[in-house]
Amino acid sequence: MKEQTAVPDNIDIESTFEAALSAHESGDAGQAHQLCDEILRADPDQPEALNLLSVILQNLGRADESISLLSRAVAIDPNFSDAFTNLARGHRFMGDEEQAITAARRAIKLDPSPGEAWRQLGFSLIRLERHEEALLALREAIARMPDSLDLYVSLGFAARTLKDHETAAKAWRQVLRLQPDRVDALVNLGTALTEANHPDEAVVLLRRAVDRAPGDPVALTALAHTLHRRFDGVELVSVCRRLLAIHPGRLDILALLASGLIWLGAFDELKAACEEMLAAHPENLWFVKQFGAVVPGNMDRREMALCRADLDNASLPELRRVTAGYALGKALDRAREYDAAFDAFRATNALIHAADQATNAGFDRAELKAYVDNTYMMFPPSVFAAFKPLGNPSELPVFVVGMMRSGTSLVEQIAASHPRVFGAGERPDILDLVTRLNRGPAFVSPVRWDQNQYRREAGDHIERLRSIGGDTDRVIDKLPANIQLLGQIRVLFPNARIVICRRDLRDVCLSCFTTHFGENIPWSHDLEECATRTVEIERLTRYWLSALPGPVLEVRYESLVADLEAESRRLIDFLDLDWDPACLEFHKTDRPVITASAWQVRQPLYDSSVGRWRKYRAHLGPMLKVLAGYVPDEPDDAAILAGRSPPDTSPTGRPG
Repeated sequence: MKEQTAVPDNIDIESTFEAALSAHESGDAGQAHQLCDEILRADPDQPEALNLLSVILQNLGRADESISLLSRAVAIDPNFSDAFTNLARGHRFMGDEEQAITAARRAIKLDPSPGEAWRQLGFSLIRLERHEEALLALREAIARMPDSLDLYVSLGFAARTLKDHETAAKAWRQVLRLQPDRVDALVNLGTALTEANHPDEAVVLLRRAVDRAPGDPVALTALAHTLHRRFDGVELVSVCRRLLAIHPGRLDILALLASGLIWLGAFDELKAACEEMLAAHPENLWFVKQFGAVVPGNMDRREMALCRADLDNASLPELRRVTAGYALGKALDRAREYDAAFDAFRATNALIHAADQATNAGFDRAELKAYVDNTYMMFPPSVFAAFKPLGNPSELPVFVVGMMRSGTSLVEQIAASHPRVFGAGERPDILDLVTRLNRGPAFVSPVRWDQNQYRREAGDHIERLRSIGGDTDRVIDKLPANIQLLGQIRVLFPNARIVICRRDLRDVCLSCFTTHFGENIPWSHDLEECATRTVEIERLTRYWLSALPGPVLEVRYESLVADLEAESRRLIDFLDLDWDPACLEFHKTDRPVITASAWQVRQPLYDSSVGRWRKYRAHLGPMLKVLAGYVPDEPDDAAILAGRSPPDTSPTGRPG
């Protein structure tokens, strides 16, 4: 029991309080406690002493006692803002966040200048998952307490919850300013930068985190996801294997490993990994479905039935159902059971389409049509003539564009097999560059760009290409969606070579509908929407072919398949390079391929995809209706458009 000390009849309360405060600030909690007791025995209603003693008690873990003292203090002095701040802290320690918020808001109303009340308010709001309000409170606290580590940590987590990745990144940078080698800050900053689409900067930080904590699965996992975002297959496979050594069987890491192996063309390793996991988990066909969704092979009837069961099982995660559906569709397609295959593809796409519609993430056909219409007006020939003297004259960049599944990967692979060409894959650089010049995602005429920034951005882009392409003469960016930015590309790079890939629009639509892309492509999950987008991109393509100055080459997939050497020579000649026979051996070229065509471009050329749409004609009425006028008429089209199946003319009784 605490020893009682005699209290002088007339103590100097002011000087005793100063002594108590000094003892508290120097860390002598016992002396501070004793002096506060002396004051309160002399004057039980001394609010300053009640407040200081409550802080001492909170630090000793006696928050309930502190709340009682603080309630007395604010009752005595209703304008005592510090006491309300400490009352908020006490309620927060007791888990009573609503009371803490009320007290903190009262303190701020009385005096908004100190940062501590804002801190307590922000922390309580986070606990109640009121993150938007918390963000505002934490920013106010930071403005007053710019070197408070826990504020930046809390701000980083709150911003991440709100998917405000730029704010999260700024917060974690401040944490690293205060603690430069903090591993969790490196990981969180790297993750925020990855989500904000800055994976190149993120990977440097995450490698630092892994160097400092080599066995930390959180750091390794963040690095793996960033490597996946950067399409860095070699390091991704290595990191995934390190993670699997720590946590064997992690499905998320196995999925990333599968992606890396597919990109590298390591299909034997992918198959072995799938078979190994199936041996350990025979009830889980996810691995063979992941393999089957990319690499042609055969499923037996049992495997097909299990895939169908997964596709139809609404209690399973969507990714598992979708992967099963695409794998089943491909297996049935290879078995030439086209009606059943289409049923599997239709059910799979309907699942994704419904989810997109529910989250308002679907395809906006009116927006795309308006974009194409505006492009005609924004890029008349006079714009290109006016900007040609201002653009970067480099001949290094090559842009391979077109509809997805129109042959862009094949064209890049052929060209990148040349020793003077580097295939950089699908890069987001141009969209990011144009967004910066536009000062946002809005569609803005280059006439309104800042000319100094425009020249600087173009020069920086060429330097990036040189850094990744080494001493090659041409660097290919084969992002198909750049078809929508060819006007901006030509303004920025008047001498860049542009290759526009084209293919029978019916095969394009069907291929998109039956392909499991690595990311969700909303318009690809509905045949009518797929055809609508295809028509708009075809309109845009025809405009570019008539209006774009400078070097432009049109490559038709069907012509490439029919005469590989002639078309390949035409392509290499367009790139102003000497012919190299390696271009005809494109399937042997050892380079990462980061598209849904990763398997196809590593095979000798085949023509089975030409006219593939005919195998599914009976199911393509909505698509053919939209494409009418953009594709040749075929016998029996009228019957299909009217909802009737064409006559079966195949000798086996099956379409084929």
